[in-house]
Amino acid sequence: MGIRTILFDFGGVILKMPDLKWIRRWQKLFGLQDHPEIAGMLANPNESQLVKDICLGKIPEDEVWKAVSQRWPIKPSTFQRLRKRIFAKRKLNKNVINFMSEMHGDYQTAILSNAGDRTRQIIEEDLNLGRHLDEIIISAEEGLIKPDPRLFQITMERLNALPEMTLFLDDSLENVLAARDFGIHAVQFIQTHQALETMREILAKEG
Repeated sequence: MGIRTILFDFGGVILKMPDLKWIRRWQKLFGLQDHPEIAGMLANPNESQLVKDICLGKIPEDEVWKAVSQRWPIKPSTFQRLRKRIFAKRKLNKNVINFMSEMHGDYQTAILSNAGDRTRQIIEEDLNLGRHLDEIIISAEEGLIKPDPRLFQITMERLNALPEMTLFLDDSLENVLAARDFGIHAVQFIQTHQALETMREILAKEG
């Protein structure tokens, strides 16, 4: 039995996330560089309860932007500009997209992402990535976040896949280790060349 399904994380793998220098420039511009809530989110977003609630689908993303604009001295229109910049097509990792497109057809390809309730629209409509995918699994839609093994189980069921015949690429080591514990072949994304070379090596051996 070889690999039949390839899973990709979204943010940090397919979509390049903003670097801290860029974020800190915006913080300084709005006079928010010393704001404790923002500093905490930037220092460790995975431990932010707000981020977790968004990814669990407990808080709709549109509500978050409204609440944030009320709590922080930034206009909603400015947040929308920031959001568009973050999710712009030029932020896509073209090498990962090309790899995903190359694999699509020979393998089942899917996105498995910890993300908010508007992410599917961004992936399918704004970024037009649906043509490279067989399935999209978003944590906010399932009420579960990686590394919860129940989300991996949902993914296997949705794709009619087996863990030992699945390859997964994620930038979070915690998620990679959880996927391996579940029986999935998993690679941590550190750099594009490293990640894709490792994926190809596994596919050559197991595919």
